[in-house]
Amino acid sequence: MEAFRTLRTTLCFAGEDRNRLVVTSAEPGDGKTTVISQLATSFGMAGKRTLLIDADLRKPGLSRLFKMRGQPGLSDILRSDDDLDPLCAARIRPTGIDGVDLLPCGPKPSDPLELLSGPRFELLLGWAEAHYDQILIDTPPILSTSETSVLARHVGQVLFVVEAHATGAAQVQEAVSLVSVC
Repeated sequence: MEAFRTLRTTLCFAGEDRNRLVVTSAEPGDGKTTVISQLATSFGMAGKRTLLIDADLRKPGLSRLFKMRGQPGLSDILRSDDDLDPLCAARIRPTGIDGVDLLPCGPKPSDPLELLSGPRFELLLGWAEAHYDQILIDTPPILSTSETSVLARHVGQVLFVVEAHATGAAQVQEAVSLVSVC
């Protein structure tokens, strides 16, 4: 847990406001969901009200980790034109970790890129900033889909997880180049 406290501290003192953060990796299995959940725990332990958003609408790792698969969530909110306050209140759930809530992915959409590209996601982030100190967004691996690049533009800050001795240098370079164009 000390490594995640160090990461939290590094992010907090990086000089820019980093209350919105996308967490991604190059390939599936690099540990991004583990990293984001531990980082959220660290923020919660520091007294920061933290919202985890499971924006991996294809393989929702956070929803699975916190046993919230199949529950209403992000995809419902993005499809709706209704007011965000009651929608979010009905869909955001406590994780059991002090100070940390989760917006599960919701039902898997047939069009995740289009859903995440719409203006509703930015409205959701604005709502979240008014209610939380820290917003952490779990996204698909950047080499697998286009959604992460779209989400990175909304957020501006990307934490890139690499599994040591498993992710090849060429994959890391390609993934970083995709993040750089965001």
